[in-house]
Amino acid sequence: MQMNRSGTALVFLLTLLLAAGCQSLQRKQSNIDLEKVLNSYHTTVRWGQPQECYSFLKPGVLAADDIPFGLDNIRVTGYEVIRPPTPISETEVEQTARISYVLQDRQIQRTLTDTQRWEYNKEQRLWFRINPPPRYK
Repeated sequence: MQMNRSGTALVFLLTLLLAAGCQSLQRKQSNIDLEKVLNSYHTTVRWGQPQECYSFLKPGVLAADDIPFGLDNIRVTGYEVIRPPTPISETEVEQTARISYVLQDRQIQRTLTDTQRWEYNKEQRLWFRINPPPRYK
């Protein structure tokens, strides 16, 4: 009888360890995916065109006519993460960046703070931005 209890306890313990290991691997993959998307977003904002950042939005967050005009007049000159990704929940994080830019037609330099909220889609293994990008004024 004693052997049967210890055998059951061992199977239970191994099941718990296996479940924790799988969850840990999923969390690690989620973190890798987050790092990739944040680096890609940073590169897009800093070296691409500001309107390209809208492609990172979760479908349905903004309608196509909500994307502002005049973004081709913006040249980003700096992108600095001032608060790294902070978990809000198991599938959401928030990051804050400072973006410096120039209004090319007037040669005016400005800075804005971009508080980004990101949500993980486990099925697609993709992170989507769930709040609109900042307005360049």
